[in-house]
Amino acid sequence: LSRALGWSLWDKELLDAMAKHAHVSQKVVEAFDEHTISEIELFARGMFGEQEMAGFIYPRHLARAVKSIAKLGNAIILGRGANYILPDALNIRIDASDEVRIRNMMNYENMTYEQAQAHIHASDRERQHFLEKVFGKEQAANPVFDLVIWMDHFTNDDAVQIILAAVKAHCGRK
Repeated sequence: LSRALGWSLWDKELLDAMAKHAHVSQKVVEAFDEHTISEIELFARGMFGEQEMAGFIYPRHLARAVKSIAKLGNAIILGRGANYILPDALNIRIDASDEVRIRNMMNYENMTYEQAQAHIHASDRERQHFLEKVFGKEQAANPVFDLVIWMDHFTNDDAVQIILAAVKAHCGRK
């Protein structure tokens, strides 16, 4: 999709931008990425010498980084609640059944069925906890997506074509 549109893709690169903007190390940003650390843990880390982490406010720096990328335009931002930060952007969710996700994880990450299943379920729990903690949102309870593609019925190439049509329609009304 990024190549087809000629747009930049922001996934882990978003973490680099956050670290640079917040003047903290990549390690600090990665510690918060789609995980939540309580204020008590931040206080304790600060007491034990991790001053850099103690002063880092993930939601504020995430929002600033996402909004800065959006101002540049022509960008694809993967995850991290960007749909809550940029509600007027074209927000797309790509999902699939557990069986499809597990099969993909097994194929692309060389995992057993049990490993893939455990990884996906843990990731889903962490993502949900992240959305609740950082945005106060339940993903399913308040969907803020313009388009949801259920990948049980589409190939990756199909999804790219669907999204290209959605981008054309979305950009045409602005």
